[in-house]
Amino acid sequence: MSSHNRKSTLVVAVMVAAAVLASPLSINAQEYRKGPARPSLEGTWWVQVTAFSDCTSRTPVGSFAAMLTFARGGTMTGTTTNPGFAIGQRGPDHGVWSRAGGHNYRASSAAFILFTSAPNPPVNPGFQTGYQRLDQDIRLTDGDHFTSDAVTQFFDTTGHKYREGCAAASARRFE
Repeated sequence: MSSHNRKSTLVVAVMVAAAVLASPLSINAQEYRKGPARPSLEGTWWVQVTAFSDCTSRTPVGSFAAMLTFARGGTMTGTTTNPGFAIGQRGPDHGVWSRAGGHNYRASSAAFILFTSAPNPPVNPGFQTGYQRLDQDIRLTDGDHFTSDAVTQFFDTTGHKYREGCAAASARRFE
């Protein structure tokens, strides 16, 4: 084989390899940006939360925004703008999620409460140093929206539960 033929064969082989390697990446990027409805919770979501005075009457007491990210493999992270917490009082959410069947999911997360605050009604019921646990039942209404019902529990540093509440949320996929 001549030197010219070897160079031509090498160039063609490199071009074919580049095309094969690049194809899945470009297809995945296109599917993410322009694909049909994605029937999965995976991704980042803008969430509008409505907190209730109690779990029976479900009387709204306030609304705030949050952002949640559901990662492949079943982990999640999030943050909230809940005005009941003082600035820097509550850390980010860390948790897990799983499919519960069909378009239904479950998620559980916890966030540290870093310092105690006295009650300041009506927005702040007072919080103790410890952590907040949030358990959600999530329904994917289409590829870009979900609704959820949640129970939230507050624990002090000894693990004693001192408060429980409920909330509902609606979310849209972050694009």
